[in-house]
Amino acid sequence: MIFINQLIQTLNTKADVLVKLVGPKLRTRTGAASISTAIALALLYTAIKKYMRPPKQLRHLATVSYFDFLSYAFRDELFENYSKEKVMPLFKKGANGVYVRPNVIGWNVELANPLIVKHVLLKPETTFPKATMDLGASGTLIHQFLGGPSMVFLSGADWKRHKKIANPAFQRSMPVKTFGNLTIKMFKTMESYDTNTFDVLDLFERLTLDAIGLAGFDFDFNALGDKNNKWVHYYDSIKIGMANPFFMIFPAFDTKWVHWFKKRQQVHDNMAKFKENLDNIITEKRALVAKNMSDGLESEKDLLTLMIESEMSLGGETMSNEELRSNLYLFMLAGHDTSSNTLAFTLYELAQNPEIQKKAREEVIRILGDSPEDTIPTLEQTKQLSYVNMIMKETMRRHPPAYNTTARVATEDINMAGVYIPKGTEMCLDIYNLHHNPDVWMDPYKFDPERFAPGGEADNQQGIAWAPFSNGARQCIGMNFSLVEQRVVLSMLLKKYTWTLPADSPHKDTLQNRGIAWGLVITKDKLDLIFEKRY
Repeated sequence: MIFINQLIQTLNTKADVLVKLVGPKLRTRTGAASISTAIALALLYTAIKKYMRPPKQLRHLATVSYFDFLSYAFRDELFENYSKEKVMPLFKKGANGVYVRPNVIGWNVELANPLIVKHVLLKPETTFPKATMDLGASGTLIHQFLGGPSMVFLSGADWKRHKKIANPAFQRSMPVKTFGNLTIKMFKTMESYDTNTFDVLDLFERLTLDAIGLAGFDFDFNALGDKNNKWVHYYDSIKIGMANPFFMIFPAFDTKWVHWFKKRQQVHDNMAKFKENLDNIITEKRALVAKNMSDGLESEKDLLTLMIESEMSLGGETMSNEELRSNLYLFMLAGHDTSSNTLAFTLYELAQNPEIQKKAREEVIRILGDSPEDTIPTLEQTKQLSYVNMIMKETMRRHPPAYNTTARVATEDINMAGVYIPKGTEMCLDIYNLHHNPDVWMDPYKFDPERFAPGGEADNQQGIAWAPFSNGARQCIGMNFSLVEQRVVLSMLLKKYTWTLPADSPHKDTLQNRGIAWGLVITKDKLDLIFEKRY
């Protein structure tokens, strides 16, 4: 967006000046059209040339060209192909896991070297703070949802205050029973259909939305019961609407003139209803906590309740209702698609590797038993699932929930591992290419859970080589929440079902994951699996 906005602003500003200079000298409409066209093309060429190359201070680094980036983005190419064809050759030529690449907002240095990644992530927040992010103009859909004061985008004292309140909440929240009951509900949903073939992307999107609603703020979306109900529709329309590139490029049509677009106006109306509902939940929850009326097991309390209780225990440290809402928005967005994708991709890899699926099931049966009934594991039992845990880690290495992190700014020069990155540079952790760097991982495109066995390849890495949740002070606050959810769902599925990949699956050779342009993991094709019940 920064690149596009700067480009448009540059063209508009320079064009206005030149038209004022040249305009009075034009005598004919034909001449005016020809000269204006020539001026526009010249300005476009000048502006594009300026943005087609990385900043001068970064041109010593290996680079993915803007034309290559645009080519892969416009073709909506597989991210794996982009990685193999454009990034890995840079590493082979001596890039040492650091390179420059364009994206929709300009240029970033991408870090896929474990030693440099460790240096950046484990330094104090003040050394490599979050870069300022363009979250849309005020009033746009994306700004309404993401532009509020949340800990993901805050820095300094406000970030520390939010983290101080939210951290205890996530440490206390281990809603194993909630996850287990939702998994049983998912089984019932599967049994209600006259088929044994299911799109697991759709299935887990519904499960994880219900999970983040109930465990996040005690609200039941009921996506598993009715995926077309109004609250699911509101959330889905907002999530899809935020990524619409037209309204990102032309924010005036998302604010001042949004009434020209009936469907877009409806999404804004959905956003208003969603916000009102969440505001009411926060107000009611504050009242219940103030009266000491929050009940249930400590570990099963929703995150909103736990954050409000955390506020009260800290005395003067509080969040406003707006801050609570902004954080809940981010918890939803971060915890929904990432968890659903990881669960779906784990089942895919187990379908592709039946011997690994068999070994995982044997571990589950050894811990949960093999009685013909649905069994919700206890928290202690989930901690015993060592091989399932290895599978989860390898899935997140092979198919990370996000391709990279949000950008950070270097407040000092970096000169290590033969790489120089100057002060002032914006950098991202390139999770995907860190996880597939052949200088770091052996045969990186092979799925092999044994990498994460005690004393295995993962234990012998230098620096930070595995970072699906990032690391350090900015590590994803919901990491343990997600891992517990995965262990519960996977163990119950392994006990009840076996599954295989259809012979005609579009994913038969590799997962069809895309999303180069926006850096989001996008799987357009259905991920159907064939399930067979064991009881």
